[in-house]
Amino acid sequence: IKTPEGGAHISGFRMALTRVLNAYARKIGALKEKDNNLTGEDVLEGICAVVSVKLRKPQFESQTKIRLTNPELQGIVNSIVGEALTDFLEQNPSVG
Repeated sequence: IKTPEGGAHISGFRMALTRVLNAYARKIGALKEKDNNLTGEDVLEGICAVVSVKLRKPQFESQTKIRLTNPELQGIVNSIVGEALTDFLEQNPSVG
């Protein structure tokens, strides 16, 4: 079911992307200790992504199903995307 307003799975994706890119930027020296962290707006600019999850019992904000609200999804997606993106950046430094 398409969720046009996102939900917990999109929040988890955004959190992981921002967290991992901040850590990577500090690791390679693109962000110095005194620099502010990148924001969600900074890292999401120009990004197009499909976040697809399959659930046995999806919970939605309303009957129109515009937002997925399963609370456990945010942490699960954050963890999976964070690990995969970290591995990708470490294995592909030229891309990073």
